[in-house]
Amino acid sequence: MLREVLLAGDDRLREACTSMPLEEIQTALTEPPEETLGELLLDMFQTMIAEKGMGLAANQIGYLLPIFILKDETSRGYNEYINPEILSQEELVDFENEGCLSIPGVTAKTKRFRKLRLRWQDKEGTTHEDNFEDLQSFAVQHEMDHLNGRLYVDQFSPLMRSIVLKKHKKYLRNLGRK
Repeated sequence: MLREVLLAGDDRLREACTSMPLEEIQTALTEPPEETLGELLLDMFQTMIAEKGMGLAANQIGYLLPIFILKDETSRGYNEYINPEILSQEELVDFENEGCLSIPGVTAKTKRFRKLRLRWQDKEGTTHEDNFEDLQSFAVQHEMDHLNGRLYVDQFSPLMRSIVLKKHKKYLRNLGRK
């Protein structure tokens, strides 16, 4: 089922998602609208693909849970990251054209680490650790920002942030939204 992606300005995007045991995540999902973790992950994937994204955090669709997904290498599937934690980061570089499903219609140059090491759980509760580089590293950092209640525009000066958000609002107006 496709979910509505929350847009910049929605206060729910500013709430940090704290790490919690997998059982608590599953319990939170048994309350209305009653779904399983697998169903939520599949909905997140379908929404991400429909919106032409490469990643999506649970709080972008209104779930204050420490979960994000990224397209896998084939772009036909996804990998889930539950309770992710960045262990190390190296080599701060410019990242051209960072965009966000919550700020559609605009991209901007940001600063991101080219390499990082991440620890996370999968939906079965197995803990993983791995290294990420380049675009995958940038995507992990972007989704981690969401889980921490931040948007990529938060790293900009007030003037630059205002310019990016004005372009975003113009894009939405042109689509007949908000």
